Amino acid sequence: MSSAVPWLAVGSLLSGAISVGFVRYLWPYRGKLGSRFFIATIACEALWSLSYGAALLVFDPALRRLFELPIWFAINFIGVFFLAFALEYTGRGRLLRSKLMGGVVLLQTAHTLVVATNPLHHVAWSNYHIEPVYGVATVAYTHQPWLFVNAAGFILMIAAASFLLVDTVISYGPLYRTQAAAIAVSPIFPGLPFLLWLVQVGGSPPLNLTPLVFPVHLAFDMYAFFSRDMFELVPASRRVADRAAIENLGSPVVIVDDGGRIIEFNGEARRVLGLDSGSALGRPLDDVLPEVDLRGDDQTVTRVVDGRRRVYAVTTASLNDSSGAAVGDTVVLQDITAERRREQRLSVLNRVLRHNLRNDLNVVSGNVQLAADRVDDEETRRFLETAESKTADLMALGEKARRIEQVVAADGEPPTAVSIRETAERIRDDLSEQYPAASIDVDVPEDREVLADSELLDQLFRNLVENALEHNPADRPSVQVELVADDESTLTVAVRDDGAGIPEHELAVLDTETESALEHGSGLGLWLVKWGVTSLGGSVRFEPSGEGTTVYVELPAADDDQEA
Repeated sequence: MSSAVPWLAVGSLLSGAISVGFVRYLWPYRGKLGSRFFIATIACEALWSLSYGAALLVFDPALRRLFELPIWFAINFIGVFFLAFALEYTGRGRLLRSKLMGGVVLLQTAHTLVVATNPLHHVAWSNYHIEPVYGVATVAYTHQPWLFVNAAGFILMIAAASFLLVDTVISYGPLYRTQAAAIAVSPIFPGLPFLLWLVQVGGSPPLNLTPLVFPVHLAFDMYAFFSRDMFELVPASRRVADRAAIENLGSPVVIVDDGGRIIEFNGEARRVLGLDSGSALGRPLDDVLPEVDLRGDDQTVTRVVDGRRRVYAVTTASLNDSSGAAVGDTVVLQDITAERRREQRLSVLNRVLRHNLRNDLNVVSGNVQLAADRVDDEETRRFLETAESKTADLMALGEKARRIEQVVAADGEPPTAVSIRETAERIRDDLSEQYPAASIDVDVPEDREVLADSELLDQLFRNLVENALEHNPADRPSVQVELVADDESTLTVAVRDDGAGIPEHELAVLDTETESALEHGSGLGLWLVKWGVTSLGGSVRFEPSGEGTTVYVELPAADDDQEA
C-alpha cells in the first residue's frame, strides 16, 4: 500500500461530513413543504460520499465489493428523492401518490437488488477487480448494459426534477426565481464527473470523482437555503393558490391554449357547461361556447342549469408567458341572472311610474287648480291648494328620479376634462330664470378642469344649487360656488348657502346608506349627490350650521394631457 496521503478518500469523506452537517442543520425544517425529500437527497449524498471514501481504504476485494451496495443504493435513490422534492416543492405533491411515482420507486429498488446480487449474474458489471491509484483502492470493471439502464433512469429523474424547478423560475417570477434556479443548476456539477465515469473517459482506471464535487453542489443548495428563505418562500404555495383561486372562484372558468383548445377548467365550469374531465380536455372552445369570441367585448351566454335559465356575462383575458408572448386565454362566466331580472323589473317599474304618474299627476294638478279657482269657500280652497302643492312635490320627486336615472346611466362612461366654471355658470344662468330673486355667485378660475362625465357633473352641481335655493325660506336666497382647494390630483369645490341647514337625520341616512321607516330621507336630492360624486371617483362632505350649509365636493383633477 502506498504511503502517500489518500486524497481521494479524504476528499470523499470530507464531502460526506459536510453533507451530514447540512442534514443536521436542515432537520428542524423537516415539516416544511419539500424539506423531507430534500433532506433525504442530501442524506443519500452523504451515504454515497462516506461509503465511497471508506471503500477507497479497503483493499480486500471481497470486502471492497460489499461497499458497492450502499454506494449504489445512494445513487439510485438520490434521483427518487430529488424528484419527490421537486414535485412537492413546486406544488405537484399529488403526483407523489400516483402509480407512476410508485413505479419509479419499484424500478429503483429493482436496480439496487440487481447490484446487490450482481456476483451471481454479472448483469450490472463484470470482471470486478481492484486497481490501486494514488494510494487508494480504486476498482475497475466492465460496464454491462444494465448499468447504463440504471444510470439512465437516475439521470432522467434528476433532469425531470431540474426541469420542474426551471419551470418555476420561468413561471413564477422573481419571488421564487433565485432559490429555484440555484437548486436546479446544482446537479450539473456532480452530474458531469458521473457521466465521464460512466462512459469511462479519463485515466485508467477511470475515477468516479462525483463525491468530491458534492461540496460545490451543496454550496448552491446552502445559498438557496440561507440567503433566500428556501422553505419559507415555497413555490407550492403559489401553485396551490393559483389552482384554489380558480377552483374556489364560484364562477365557471375555462382556460384555452393559443389554438383555442381547452386545457383546464374548474368544477363550476364542469357543472354549468356539462364538461367531462376526460373528454373535454383538448376540445375546441367553439364546441362548448360557440357564441363566445375570445377578442370580443360585452358578451353574454345563456344556459339551462339545474332546470333554470341562467344568463352569464363573459370576460376573456389573454394569457402571456414571461416574455410577453400569448400562450392562451382565460374565459370567465359570471352569473348575472338576478342582476338582469332586477334591472328589467326596475326598468319596467320606472317607465310605468314615470310615464303614468307624471301624466296622471298633471291631470290631477290641472283639475285641482281649476277647482280652486271656481270654489268660493275659503276652507275648501285651502284644501285644494294643499292638494295642488303636494301634487307639485310629487311631480318634482319624479323629476329627481329621472335625474338619478341619468346619473346611473352615465356611470361607467369614459371621463373627459370638464371646466367647473363653465358648468357652474350654465347652471346659474338656467336657475336665474326660475329663481329671479336669488343670488348665485361663481368663484372658480377659468382654466380649472376636473376629470368627469360632463352630464353627470352638471346634474351633481345643478342639484346642489337648486336644492339650496328651493329649501331657503329667505326672500333673497344666495348660493356661492367656490374653488377652495387645488392640488395636482384633486380639486375641491364648496357650494355654500345661507339657508336653514340640512337636518341631521337626512345626513345620517347617507352615512348608513339605508332607508328605514324611522330614518327616512325626505327627498332624493342628497342621494343623487352622493351617487354622482361616487361615480366620478370623488368624495363629498356636508357641513351644516345655523347660518346655512356648505357642501365640499372633491373630484379628480384633469392633468395637462387631458385638458381640452
